[in-house]
Amino acid sequence: MRALIIIIGLSFSLLARAQLYDAQWALGINESVLDFRNTDTVIIYSLPTVESCTLTTASICDESGNLLFYTNGISICNTQNVLLNGEGLNPCLYTQADSLDGLNIQQAALFLPMPGSLRYYYLFHFSNDTLQNSRPGTIYSSLIDKEGNGGLGEVIQKNVPILQGHILRGGGMTACKHANGRDYWLIMGASVTNMFYKFLITPNGILGPYTQNIGPQYPLPYDIAYSKFSQDGSKFVTGAVEGLVLVMDFDRCSGEFSNPVTIFNDASTIPGVAISGSAAVEFSPNNRFVYVSDRIYLVQYDLLSTNIQDSTQLYSEDSTTSYGIHVLQAAPNGKIYASTWGGGLGAIHVINYPDLKGDSADFVYGGQPTYSIPSVALPNLINYKLGPLVGSGCDTITAITEVRAEIQEPRVIPDPADKYAYVEMGMQGNYEFDLLNVAGQVVDRKETRQVDIFNTESLSAGVYFIRVVDRNSGNEIASRKLVIMH
Repeated sequence: MRALIIIIGLSFSLLARAQLYDAQWALGINESVLDFRNTDTVIIYSLPTVESCTLTTASICDESGNLLFYTNGISICNTQNVLLNGEGLNPCLYTQADSLDGLNIQQAALFLPMPGSLRYYYLFHFSNDTLQNSRPGTIYSSLIDKEGNGGLGEVIQKNVPILQGHILRGGGMTACKHANGRDYWLIMGASVTNMFYKFLITPNGILGPYTQNIGPQYPLPYDIAYSKFSQDGSKFVTGAVEGLVLVMDFDRCSGEFSNPVTIFNDASTIPGVAISGSAAVEFSPNNRFVYVSDRIYLVQYDLLSTNIQDSTQLYSEDSTTSYGIHVLQAAPNGKIYASTWGGGLGAIHVINYPDLKGDSADFVYGGQPTYSIPSVALPNLINYKLGPLVGSGCDTITAITEVRAEIQEPRVIPDPADKYAYVEMGMQGNYEFDLLNVAGQVVDRKETRQVDIFNTESLSAGVYFIRVVDRNSGNEIASRKLVIMH
């Protein structure tokens, strides 16, 4: 049994290290791709034009860094075609109006690998509710099987609501690894109030939403937001077109924010009228600096300064640099890249040494050429490589694995299932078998000593999870994935 525990532990360790999910970025209209796998040189190549992207864009690679999928908030594509069942995201009139060029909402889509899996990927996404730019009230999840459709990829569950009926900010969805180094915290802010919605993405489904009120309010209609976690996951920054830039500490174990600090970023383009706001925000790799763009300025704030409000202006638009600056995104090579405001340059901007203070950071206008004219956005990405927080008390994967290794995993026949699924534990006990969908909702429940059967004929095709609970202790003791196909 000890040998089995060691092997399982190693599989989690290898999975945690093999996370090159951000190694290639799909950009904009007439897709250019930036490939960061060569540490010395950024390789540029072109993709066949499948779907154009405007401001909503996200992409994801496999664990080895091979580009898998990208989205414009309307369709999910691989490098050649729209995925099977990959059309029709975010069904609403606003989405229909943007059907040719993609959604025009920043950070409105984000890919996350399903924790503990190398085969399945989530896309979390939202749109505005109406043609009048009413703020989103629904966050959806869609699930992709990388091996579906003969290895081309297939969307097996689409537009599953995980949050409905809430007024959310006009963008700004991001995520951070849990302190166990496997699961993810998904974060989205609300409009009008200062509430944040949080979801925990686990191998057994999506937990939440959990909520927290903290920091300033971002009122309509100036709540067009952008949010980022620091590379070590200890801090969070968010801002909006009009409103204070908010920096907070983040507890990767509990998902709680604390110690809010606000920064007044002068984003005014009218002499004498100060508007505190931002177009995008990003942390330096060493977590010391916050970079804030506001269309015509790029500003660096030092979080170690005795007065964080002190700043260094790294860029100011003039007649020779008329494309401006917009979305910021940290790259695997340690640099930060920035899109152009309104697109059209055929290049993106670069901060070569973002860990250095002031002009030593070396901002280069249009410093990274592209094969095509990129969109106004860069793909919404996070630090997928972030590992467990050692000594936090939340690094529980090994312990959970050891417990589950000592209790035989449930046997399920058939898998994939059509009309029924026979579930059996290896020893008798006092069990509860829960059948959960990908949103973490229990769709059926059985109480048994060892064996039971789920009727799956009336359930929608897709990925589900069987959770085994010890009814004596109330603890989850085993789980496994179940695919339903009709």
